[in-house]
Amino acid sequence: MPRPRRAGLALALLAITAALLWAWYARDGSTVSVRSPPGVTGAAGAPRAAPPPRLPILLAAPSDAGHATAPGPAAFEGRVVSAATRMGIPGAELTFSRGGAASSVRTGPEGAFHFEPATTGPWLLAAVTAPGYLPFAPEWGHSPVQLTAEAGRTVRGIELHLAPAVLLAGRVEDPQGAPVADAEVRLLGAAAEAALVPVPDRWITAADGTFRAAAPEGAVFLARKQGFSPGLTEVTPLSLAHGRLVIVIGPGEGSGPAARGALTGRVVTRSGGAAVPGALVAATPAHAWGLGDVPVGQATTDADGRFRIADLSLGPYRLEARAEGYAPGRARGVAAAAGEEEAAEIALPEGGRLRGCVHDAGSGAPVAPFTVMVFTRRSALRLELQRALSVIDPSGCYALDDLSPGPAVAVFSAPGRAASPALPVDVPTAPAEAVLDATVGRGGRATGVVRDDTTGAPVAGARVSVEGSLTAAATTFPVLAEAVSGPDGAFVLDGLPARSSLSVAADAHHGRIVGGVEVAPGGEVGPLEVRLRPVVPGEQPRWDLAGVGVGVAVAGDDALVVTQVAPGGGAAEAGLTAGDLLLEVDGRPISELGFAGAVNAIRGPEGTAVVLRIRRDGQERDVTVPRRLVRG
Repeated sequence: MPRPRRAGLALALLAITAALLWAWYARDGSTVSVRSPPGVTGAAGAPRAAPPPRLPILLAAPSDAGHATAPGPAAFEGRVVSAATRMGIPGAELTFSRGGAASSVRTGPEGAFHFEPATTGPWLLAAVTAPGYLPFAPEWGHSPVQLTAEAGRTVRGIELHLAPAVLLAGRVEDPQGAPVADAEVRLLGAAAEAALVPVPDRWITAADGTFRAAAPEGAVFLARKQGFSPGLTEVTPLSLAHGRLVIVIGPGEGSGPAARGALTGRVVTRSGGAAVPGALVAATPAHAWGLGDVPVGQATTDADGRFRIADLSLGPYRLEARAEGYAPGRARGVAAAAGEEEAAEIALPEGGRLRGCVHDAGSGAPVAPFTVMVFTRRSALRLELQRALSVIDPSGCYALDDLSPGPAVAVFSAPGRAASPALPVDVPTAPAEAVLDATVGRGGRATGVVRDDTTGAPVAGARVSVEGSLTAAATTFPVLAEAVSGPDGAFVLDGLPARSSLSVAADAHHGRIVGGVEVAPGGEVGPLEVRLRPVVPGEQPRWDLAGVGVGVAVAGDDALVVTQVAPGGGAAEAGLTAGDLLLEVDGRPISELGFAGAVNAIRGPEGTAVVLRIRRDGQERDVTVPRRLVRG
C-alpha cells in the first residue's frame, strides 16, 4: 500500500485526551470561568484556554480474560461500534501501520474484526472509517494509539467507538446577530489534502449565513470574511445535543483584504542538520484571536524534510514540529506572506526517553489499554502537554523517545479506573532514560435520572459525562466516563474519581453542570436527580452551574487571580472583586490542588459554601462564599 501523504481530521496535534485536558495545561494569561464551562463562543470575550478537540474514536478495555497465549501468530480482536447505540458497525475499515507499511481489515456483520500483524512489535492504529460516521484518521505516522504484537498472543475484547456524523446547522453572524453571507468557514486541524480519508473542511455560507457540517465534540471552526476579524467557535455537548452552531465574527479591527499566504520550511536534526522526513508541523497564529493554541494549519515533511502550509491569513505564526525519536522543535515569528514565502528551519534535538509499566492497584496485573500523558512542568499551576500515547500492550508497558528533557509530570489513566496522581519525573538527555511505573485503581459509579425542570418528565437521550479536567476523569477514553439516559431518564456512569463534576446536555434543554460529586474508589453515589431547564423558542441553549460565580486565571506559582465576578453570584455577595488572589480552597493550598483541582474544589452542590483564602492589598483573610445556581 503506498504511503499516503496525509490522513484526514488530525485535530489539534492529535490530542487523544479530548476535552478533559484543558485545565491541566492552562498557560500564562489563560482564564477559565468557574461560573460556566470553558469554551469558545465567538470572536469577542472567549476564554483563552480552549480544550483540545476530542478525537472521534473512543476505546474500551478488553475483558479480564482478553489476553490469550497459544502457538501461532499475534492477533488483535474486537468490535467497531456506534458511540451512540453501542451496536456493531458492519463494513468498517481499520488500517494499521508499521514502518511506513500499512495493512487493513474490515469488520463483519456484527462489527467484529480480527487483525493478524505481519510482524511482531509496535503497530499504530492509523485509521478507522465507516460510512455515516466521523473517521478516526490522524496524520499519517502520528497516530496516538499504539498496539504491541507478541507472537502467539491474541488480545481480545478491544472495542472501538465511532461517533455518528451528525450534521450541524451552522450560522455565521455579526456582533448584532445579523447573518453574514459568503463567509468562509474552515474546520481547523483537518488535512486539506487528505489522501487516505477525505474530510470536508471548508464551506461558504449561504445568503442567510448558514452552512452544514459534521464534526466531533471539541472541534474548532474558523469563520472569516473581508472586512471582519475572524471568529471561532468550538463544538460542545450542547452543540451536538441541539444540532446547532453559531460563529460570531468581529467588527472592523483587523479587517483588510482577504489575502492568503503560505509558510514553507525544512525540519532538520539539531545534530548534523540531516533532513527529518515525516515530521508533523503545525502552525498557530502569534495572535490567536482569543482562542489559545489551536493550530490553523499543518503538514508533514517530505523525504527532504521540507513542508508547505498554504491558505493562511497573513501575519506571524508559531511553528512546532514533532517526529518520532526527537524532542519537539519550534520557530516563532514566521510570517505568512502573499508574495515571496519566508522559509523557516526547525531543528529537532534528540528526544528524551521515558519508559515504564502500568499495573492495577488491586491485583497488580498489567493494565491494557492505558494512556500515558507527559507534561512539561513550568510550575505547580502550569503544566504543558508534551505527549499523549494510548497503549494496547499485554505487558502493560510503554516507551516514549520524543520528549523534551527536563522536569515533567506524567499521568496515567485507563478505562474503568481512576487516573493516577501527577507523578514527577526528570526526563534526562539522550541516551540516558528515565523509568516511571504507575498503578491505577478502581473508579466509582454514579447513578441518576435526568428530568425536565418544568414538567418533571424524564428526559431520554441526555448525554452525561465527566467534565472539567483530567483529574476529574477516569480515563482519556471518554466512552467509559459517559452515559446516555434511557427512556426513563436513568443513567449509570462508571469510572469516576473521588471528586468530579458532571455535564448533562439534551436536545431542547439548557445544559447543566453538577459539581461536587464525590464517590469512594469502587463505591457508588446516587441516585442523582438532574433537572434541565427547557429552551423556549428563540432562546440559545446555555449552561446552568452551581458555583460561586467568578472567573480565574493563573497568577504566579501558588495562586489564582479573580478576573471577573458575576453579578448576583455568591462571590459578589461575599465581596470578592477582580484582582483578588485565591491562595487556598477549604484549607488546601492552590499549589497543592493544581489549577484543575482548585476549579473543581470551588464548584459544589447548590446551597453549600466554600471557604476561600484570599490576598488583597497584601492582607490575607478567609472568605466564606455560598454556591448558587448560576444560569448562563
